Amino acid sequence: MGFSRRVQDQCWVDEAAATVSRQVFVDDGVFQQEMDRIFFRTWGFLCHETEIENAGNFVIRRLGSAQVVVTRDDQGTVHAVLNSCRHRGAQICRSDSGNARHFVCPYHGWTYDRTGKLVTTTFDQHFPNGFKLSDLSLPKVPRLEHHKGLIFGCWDPDVASLADHLGEFAWYLDPFLARSPLGMEVLAPPHRWRTRCNWKVGALNFAGDSQHVLTTHAGPLTLDPVRAARAGFATAAENSFQVSTDQGHACTLTYLAPGLPAEAYQTHPPDLEPLYTGITPDQREMLKNLRVIVGTVFPNLSFIETQVGPSEKAIIMRQWSPISGTEMEVLSWVLAEREASPDYKKEVLRKGIHNFGAAGVFEQDDVELWASATAASNNPIALQYPYSFHTALPYLQKFEANGKWPGRVYRPADTEVAQFEFMRQWNRWMQAPA
Repeated sequence: MGFSRRVQDQCWVDEAAATVSRQVFVDDGVFQQEMDRIFFRTWGFLCHETEIENAGNFVIRRLGSAQVVVTRDDQGTVHAVLNSCRHRGAQICRSDSGNARHFVCPYHGWTYDRTGKLVTTTFDQHFPNGFKLSDLSLPKVPRLEHHKGLIFGCWDPDVASLADHLGEFAWYLDPFLARSPLGMEVLAPPHRWRTRCNWKVGALNFAGDSQHVLTTHAGPLTLDPVRAARAGFATAAENSFQVSTDQGHACTLTYLAPGLPAEAYQTHPPDLEPLYTGITPDQREMLKNLRVIVGTVFPNLSFIETQVGPSEKAIIMRQWSPISGTEMEVLSWVLAEREASPDYKKEVLRKGIHNFGAAGVFEQDDVELWASATAASNNPIALQYPYSFHTALPYLQKFEANGKWPGRVYRPADTEVAQFEFMRQWNRWMQAPA
């Protein structure tokens, strides 16, 4: 019996006991199955449309374990093609982003246009008569779809629509992507860094790990306790809640507690709020007194909107890109409304990077503990003891059946329901027929 067979036979998620095997977070065999059963079969985030606004703009991203070039052609159409030459497999494009009229392989000079079509090999005369160079064009991601500025791709041509994949969760996502007429824009290229932990650790953290805030982030809160108290970081209102949907998406909404200074409740810029015409009255109510929302779009796209200053909100998007069972690459973007002033965008970008960039004050707290947990779990003794999600158990069946907002709404907001629901969805994908 080979190792891969033992991985398949493993019972990873015990739904009755609310435990998850540590193997899920360290094992390369599990990682390979994730690529086959999740990342090659469902929608993955590629980029925001403002990253490739003009003809020839491109970015390099991962879709599953494959690296792709996402680019815009002369007609404005977006393409995503495999970043590997059809000749000897070299990376065609080696810059993270830029603008190019053609993509030329640095190995033998094979040249592709903006759509990935092979234009010349530089030795075209040696090919057989009648051979069509277009037959050796770069493989395309067969499905691309857009949602509120986000561009997603999938390797499975028969995948259900992106709208079906997002489902009810779009209601929570859209107020942070398209609340103003012009929508959001990415303020700078994403920060990229690698972390010695499994991608699901980040996805779970953003889905709803409210329990780690006061311990993991005790440092930043202690350094400026007055600001933390005035901003409502230490106390959450009782109406805070978690949401989970049938597709595995989840988020946690934390509201400002009563009794704070009046300026604390002005959470969005006064000059921008009148522009929030792209949201419904219920969505506007959702934003009122909202201190922070963190969420994860299954499998590995997360977002957070948090207060970074008086009437300043930073919107951060995160992608937890799997590298192996014990490593991921993190991409982190800062966004703001297109209509915002240059000074506001500059300040939001600065504070967003300060808090959540590669060396952000909150980021460093998380990353050190994630890597530590991975190292401490990756040995035969520790692997015998599953991770606990027990605080989800009393609440899994207690969601608000007829809530006014979509999805399954759970209170209070400091349980592990959203995280465990994410893992249950992960398990359904992993247990599905190959």
